[in-house]
Amino acid sequence: MFTKRSSLAWIYLTAACLVLLSLGAMLAGSTYQQQRSLNLRADALQHQLSQILPPFIAHYDVTAINRIVDANLSAEVEKITLTDQITAEQATWSSPEPTVKSHWYDRIIYISPVSTTTLLTYEGTSLATMSLTLSASQARAHVADQLLYLFLPLGSAIAGLVILFTILVARKQSAIAKATATVKKLAQQDFTSLQSAPQSGLPALDAALDTLTLNIQRMIQSLHKELKTLNNSMMFDAVSTLPNREYFTHQLNSWMSESEDTPGAIFIAQMEWLDTIYRRYGYIARDETWRLLANSLRTAFSDNKNICIARISGSEIAILLPSQSEEQSRNCLHNFISTLNNEVSMAGFEPNHGFHIGAVHGQEMPGSQLLSLADNALQRAIKQGEVFVFNRGSEEQVIDRETWRELLSHVIKEKTIRLQTQPVMAWDHKEPLHAEVFTQALIDNKWQTAGRLMPYIQLFEKGSAFDRMVIDCLAEQHAREPISQALALNLTDDSLCSPSFARWLEQILKNVLPPEKLFFEISEASARNNLSACITFSETVRKLGASVGVDHFGRHLQGVEYLSAIKPAYVKLDQAFSKEQNGQNRLFTEMLANIAESLDITVIATGIKDDESKQLLNREFIDAYQGFIHPPTLMVRDEKTS
Repeated sequence: MFTKRSSLAWIYLTAACLVLLSLGAMLAGSTYQQQRSLNLRADALQHQLSQILPPFIAHYDVTAINRIVDANLSAEVEKITLTDQITAEQATWSSPEPTVKSHWYDRIIYISPVSTTTLLTYEGTSLATMSLTLSASQARAHVADQLLYLFLPLGSAIAGLVILFTILVARKQSAIAKATATVKKLAQQDFTSLQSAPQSGLPALDAALDTLTLNIQRMIQSLHKELKTLNNSMMFDAVSTLPNREYFTHQLNSWMSESEDTPGAIFIAQMEWLDTIYRRYGYIARDETWRLLANSLRTAFSDNKNICIARISGSEIAILLPSQSEEQSRNCLHNFISTLNNEVSMAGFEPNHGFHIGAVHGQEMPGSQLLSLADNALQRAIKQGEVFVFNRGSEEQVIDRETWRELLSHVIKEKTIRLQTQPVMAWDHKEPLHAEVFTQALIDNKWQTAGRLMPYIQLFEKGSAFDRMVIDCLAEQHAREPISQALALNLTDDSLCSPSFARWLEQILKNVLPPEKLFFEISEASARNNLSACITFSETVRKLGASVGVDHFGRHLQGVEYLSAIKPAYVKLDQAFSKEQNGQNRLFTEMLANIAESLDITVIATGIKDDESKQLLNREFIDAYQGFIHPPTLMVRDEKTS
């Protein structure tokens, strides 16, 4: 604070010194002049009385002497004393004016009273001695008046200049403060609030900041535009406007993995009727039919936010349904068949003719294996002349919906879960940046991952309750053994959109858990689908001292403008970029990392299984890594589940 205001303090001190020096010089000069004038008046009075009084003293004219002396007494001439030379008799006359009271200036204005003594003679005879005493009070008062007359205009002028300068400096400081706030917002790419931010008041500075803002905004927009351009040119089919095989493979690697244990389904449809349209009417009619089919499929599956519909060959279309139970997958298959039948009928073909579908549902399997099983199912459907063939990709126990509801309710009520942590390691640090918390629930005496439960958590809208249970278990662990390292917790969409969950979490962070040790991860899908809720949540937890991260960054290979709004501390690149280290993935990785780096966001690679995949990472763009190269370790085991 002193540093910020030191310039003003020096200005005030300089002004005060100037005033004091001016007054001091004035005081010294006036004091000298008044002392000199007082001495001159005393000499003049002494000379005058020395000429007038001797004749009257010689003739003993007391009346004349009294009259002459009284006439010369005043407030300044305090006392006149005559002493006879022969008899030594004294006669003293004092001023009739009352004694002057002391004033404030008596201590700073030093003018001494004047006392003189002279011998009075007449015709060569010494008659008497005369003593005069002149008071300095009037001289001091005169000096004080001069000081006041000087101080009022001088002080007013200096005070006015100081006030004016203070206003100017305050205006400059306010402008600098506003410019600093603007630059900080530019660093965070917060262009929305900049539009409503107050101007600094300095036209030149405002113009420079506006130019800087415009240039930075254009640069950032060019990065996002380049990402979208790459996505459209490399990941989309120009005819159908659907994603192509490369994008479908990226999504498959992102969602489906043997380590993720996420259930999902793949449909592959072979549509011979499109080839028939091409042979009959040409490629223009076929391409238009593709566009109509793509629009119909988007409409039919508009409620499935994470679905991927792609054209993977000239007459094949594939659909990926991540985080879907078998029941949900079968319902989507019926919807798919219905949509195809509608398009087939509109094209003049018989329903359930002209297409075949291979469908597979599985979990804890590589995406490539699941895709191969779906293709095998398609070949069986074509060979057998069936509309579709539905296979299970893995041996899994089929549990009906209501049983799942009961199992989930029991897990949440009894907290039959255990927590595991997996470290996120930086290149040059032995200690992890933080550790991500994974949850496993005990279902029918078997530990199931949260990814396995997620379709039913979303179906029964138990995301908020599930997240509360996990945080409660973490709080119990913290009570037994305080958290020593930073932890990252994944949250569901239900929690991010729930005001009641935010209020509950606020109390937990204030009273139970240390917020500075916690990161809350928001998936890219949540940021894209519920951006306003994610912004509100991130602002809330940051005010409490916690931080936010973004998980599955780059999964959709589209605009990531949400970063500047959510302001995460880090982003975790989607694991699909680590599974296949090809030129295409490296290009997207560098582009996404550059965007994150422009916001000073830490970039973390995920899905790193071993040292070989770790060595393939580009340290120029990647700040840290995470994966089964460091397997999850048990953090807490509830007594009810041990």
